[in-house]
Amino acid sequence: MHHIAAGAERGAHAMVSGSEVLVAVHGSFVVDLDDGLSKTSVLLNDPTKGLLLRPGIWSRTHSYTSDCVALILASEDYDRGKYIYDYEEWLRLREKKNI
Repeated sequence: MHHIAAGAERGAHAMVSGSEVLVAVHGSFVVDLDDGLSKTSVLLNDPTKGLLLRPGIWSRTHSYTSDCVALILASEDYDRGKYIYDYEEWLRLREKKNI
């Protein structure tokens, strides 16, 4: 991803299956993570380091620098049906241990 508009947010979802690795190849961005019990934010600003996202973790990216180039490596082809985009639905599934 590149040329991301100032103030843009991306993600805001959880994967049902598969994993992703996020890397800031150039510039930086922030990833908010939520496992249903705790929340944290990670600044990605080093192209030699990536963040592994596992299924069931809610994530959202934001605060992209104007020069940011983000690389997303996915273990599976994109399939909208393998993502949850509604936070409340995700919380219900987490409580039931369905993801």
